[in-house]
Amino acid sequence: MTKFSGWFGTFATIVVLAGPAMAADGIAAGRIKDINANKKEFVLVDGAGKDWTFKLADDVIINRGGKETQADLKAGDPVNVCYEKGALTWTAHYILVQEGEGAKCVLVHGTVKTFDPINKQVTLTDDQTKDWTYPVTNTKVRLNNRDGLIGDVKVGDKALAIVEKDGERATVKSIMIERR
Repeated sequence: MTKFSGWFGTFATIVVLAGPAMAADGIAAGRIKDINANKKEFVLVDGAGKDWTFKLADDVIINRGGKETQADLKAGDPVNVCYEKGALTWTAHYILVQEGEGAKCVLVHGTVKTFDPINKQVTLTDDQTKDWTYPVTNTKVRLNNRDGLIGDVKVGDKALAIVEKDGERATVKSIMIERR
């Protein structure tokens, strides 16, 4: 019995310590099917018709038409969701409602690979190690939840960008950097 409890304690410690290291941000797209305000969660239906349940983070941001709030989500909304993958639940941190001003926008999550202030371009490397280069003219910048300048962007920063797509052309409207 002592061997089992010692082994179990070691295993539990490994699981608890590995949990945060396994968590990774993802982006999901679809339509809001249902919202349960009491449980602080919603169901998203993706393009293939599959349901995904997300918890709302305590500091969730919902962007509708360029206005960011914490409580403007409705059933039927077309959305992009930036979320953290947990062992048992997925937690939404940023939700972009794709209507009005945001109808042609998508969320892109990645690491800043290059930043060229002279040519006003940023290259992000996504979770699949694919590089995406975007122009950053008239781009709103937020660093650690405060307004910033495009010059605040640094190579290696984790970034969440709102990218407006117009045919083959894509431009970063807003980039949010979390730096510790």
